[in-house]
Amino acid sequence: MGMDKKGKSPGGGSFSKKRKFEPKKPKTTDDAGKELSASNKKRVLKQERQSHRKHADVVVESKELWNKLRLKTNTKEQTQELMARLMELLRGKVNEIAMQHDASRVVQAAIQFGSKEQKKEIIVELCNDGNLGELSKVQYAHFVVLKVIKYCERDEECYKMVVKKMKGTISKLAVHAVGARVVELLFATFPAKATASLKQELYGPHFALFTDTVEVAPTLQANLEQVPNKKAVTLEFVLSLLNKGIEKSLFGFAYYQQLFSEYVAVASPSEIRSIGSSVVDHSIHFLSTRPGSIVVAACASYGTPKDRKRIIKSLKGYTRSSLLHRDAYIAILRIVDVTDDTVSVHKSVLAEILVTPDDKDDDEDDVEEISPLLDLALSDTASKLFLMLLVSDEETRHKYFDPFELKVLFENPTIKENGEDVPTSKKNPGTRRRELLQYCRAPLVELCTLHADKLLRSRSGARILREVWKSFPSDEIATAVLEACVGESGKDSKTLSIFEDPVGHLVLKNMILDESVESETKQTGPSFVSAFHDKFKGNLIQIASSNRGAFVLTALSKNASVHGDVVKELNKNKAELKKLVQGGQDEKGKKITAGYDALLLELGAAKKNKK
Repeated sequence: MGMDKKGKSPGGGSFSKKRKFEPKKPKTTDDAGKELSASNKKRVLKQERQSHRKHADVVVESKELWNKLRLKTNTKEQTQELMARLMELLRGKVNEIAMQHDASRVVQAAIQFGSKEQKKEIIVELCNDGNLGELSKVQYAHFVVLKVIKYCERDEECYKMVVKKMKGTISKLAVHAVGARVVELLFATFPAKATASLKQELYGPHFALFTDTVEVAPTLQANLEQVPNKKAVTLEFVLSLLNKGIEKSLFGFAYYQQLFSEYVAVASPSEIRSIGSSVVDHSIHFLSTRPGSIVVAACASYGTPKDRKRIIKSLKGYTRSSLLHRDAYIAILRIVDVTDDTVSVHKSVLAEILVTPDDKDDDEDDVEEISPLLDLALSDTASKLFLMLLVSDEETRHKYFDPFELKVLFENPTIKENGEDVPTSKKNPGTRRRELLQYCRAPLVELCTLHADKLLRSRSGARILREVWKSFPSDEIATAVLEACVGESGKDSKTLSIFEDPVGHLVLKNMILDESVESETKQTGPSFVSAFHDKFKGNLIQIASSNRGAFVLTALSKNASVHGDVVKELNKNKAELKKLVQGGQDEKGKKITAGYDALLLELGAAKKNKK
């Protein structure tokens, strides 16, 4: 039977050349024949689409159980019953269900609320029948992997299984927008020894091959020391990861900051400057960890003046909180230390801390004047900024800064230009320090005048007080310190007097001894020793009523300007001093007489010299 050219059959009938497929239309009316609303039509259409997915019936039923399982009012028995029913539905289908955007939460709940055996069963199925690396890249499925890491932390067998399945995927996940979250939690949760083999993958395939012998957390520097001939290719691999991380904005991840800090520890200044220009605008995100702060400090050390201005701009509004942070403060110290444009540093960095924070305006009583620098001076971290500006000699700086801080705050960073080492900062360090100190002079003096008592009782505050006195001695500071010494401590039995305070008595002793050393060379400005003696002469024996107070008097008697008067007054009360030596003891009843012994020795030496 043939067909003519127009597509008609010989019998005269016609038919289409191509059959059209007409999909089944979704239901548009309810059971009563009433037209559905627009929102209900969408819901019906959505249910129709979901019914064609794999394990559709299981997903619907498991979601109903999930809704009941997550209730906080459930008893232990109800949770166990719901989990038993849920496990029957999920068994053998965990991987497929975890990949579905609306069913992934069901697997997460099963891991969270299941018993130890049920959790282990799910983890085994995910590891044996699935691919954790691929699950970690899926926006919804990666939450399942996060739950696995969180709830198998204490099960050694489970976390070893997870680590084994994650091998070979870390270098890609570390720079994946979704997978980075899994890598972050993995390194933060599992023991460093367990994840050492995974961390090796961040340094290149040549280190990832030999991971069985790694027993401790590896570092880039340690690997390069073992294989120095691989330095070029290793740095190139790590640099590629860092650049991909910059593209994906992974600045806030701790593992990324750690890898970055390891890179700047072994890279040349030119290489640090090159990559630093790409991240300085995001400096604030790096300050959450110590490695991140080291990265910002390195970028400040070797960056251009423009890079430093961009760092300062990034940190605008966060200077005070960063100085009070246990890790971020070192980056602030470094940017202040190396920036030649001291006017810009003053306007953008120092100006933020020289005014009272807005949140304190309403809390504090208007009657009492509070210095904006008080909380910074009493902080172990923030006080380092003022010490860096106040202290000029290296010997004293080594006393106030720990080895880590000294390593970051090294002087005169240089960079290679045309084969020569050129300083990255042109201005003399001493000049920069003096210029910045002038901006802080009045606020620091005001701080010591208003809050001498609090500074004397704080270890970090005492250092500030001592150095401010050495740099800017004034009658106002001396008067404030002496008033604090005769404060109202007697009314509160819980508060020791400054002479008995473990920190306060040392400050007084050192301030007196500092002046004794200066008097041997030159004496300029107000004298703290003279003011002290004028204040307490005739009552020195009261200071000696404590062992710590005796140390202060020993220091006072060594000063040539008041030596004779002090010795004469104390010798009149020598018998009472000897009684104090016999009765001197601490709270546990242990004898403490070192201060009295030193004082009596000094008085005895003075008597011999007189003869």
